[in-house]
Amino acid sequence: MHGLLRLVACLALTGCIDPKTPEDDSDSGSSTAPTPGTTVAPDGPSTAGPTTAQPTTGDSTTGDSTTGDSTTGDSTTGDGVPGVHAGACKPVDGNTCPMGHTCCSDDPAALGNLPNYFNPDVIDDQFGPPLFSDGNNDLSHWGFCIETGGFPSPLSNGCPVPCDPHWTLEDRVLICGGSQCCPFTAVDIAKDCILDPDTGRWRTVNGSDVLLKRSEWGDTHATNQDPQLESCKQLAAGDENAMIDCVRKLGVADRRGYCFTGECPCVEDVCAQKNPDYVPRCQ
Repeated sequence: MHGLLRLVACLALTGCIDPKTPEDDSDSGSSTAPTPGTTVAPDGPSTAGPTTAQPTTGDSTTGDSTTGDSTTGDSTTGDGVPGVHAGACKPVDGNTCPMGHTCCSDDPAALGNLPNYFNPDVIDDQFGPPLFSDGNNDLSHWGFCIETGGFPSPLSNGCPVPCDPHWTLEDRVLICGGSQCCPFTAVDIAKDCILDPDTGRWRTVNGSDVLLKRSEWGDTHATNQDPQLESCKQLAAGDENAMIDCVRKLGVADRRGYCFTGECPCVEDVCAQKNPDYVPRCQ
């Protein structure tokens, strides 16, 4: 597996109750977003995501991103515990999850800076339709089997709210409220990193590298969204500009996650670790 960070087997999906505002690691300044204690944009419905997580280690060389060892036994079947997740899945392959579970995308990429989960009619420079979640959930190649229905959600399929762990504090609060944004799939250090020719620094690969001919995408990488660009082609429907916009939004595992009411597992930036001045996150 590609180092999948599995949720613990007894995953309780509950509402956000008194979560603390996530700390910011950017220079984004003050926020005008909603107050902590909700996971919604202003005047939106209450949402929730997973409440406990625990990182595990795995083999990043096998190429299997859907199986692995859980920290609490076999979590690939859910063990019949209410609120359990049942492992990784591919929404594009249909709902292959156990009964009562939905294959929920964890990719928040949108035609806009942020997905318009709370105001679907708003399409502007800040908000836009999600490309691989909510109504387009079935176009995602990445997700988790989640037992939905036990928590409120603004998404049409009842899934937890996808988010990008790289968002600024303001963006995270707009989408996740007082919750954290946690990734649950590990970047593959052997396949998902690229040496940026402009900066001379290692980072995760993204869709812009495809447009700039730095990456062939496809099977070159391990955790990339829409490897063959089939979903982007479907969304673009022959429109070249729409195709470019979609490809530009593609990323690997570090750009995907869920709004999460607990503490995020500590995850090192394995691509940035290749830079000699990298400062470890997990001490």
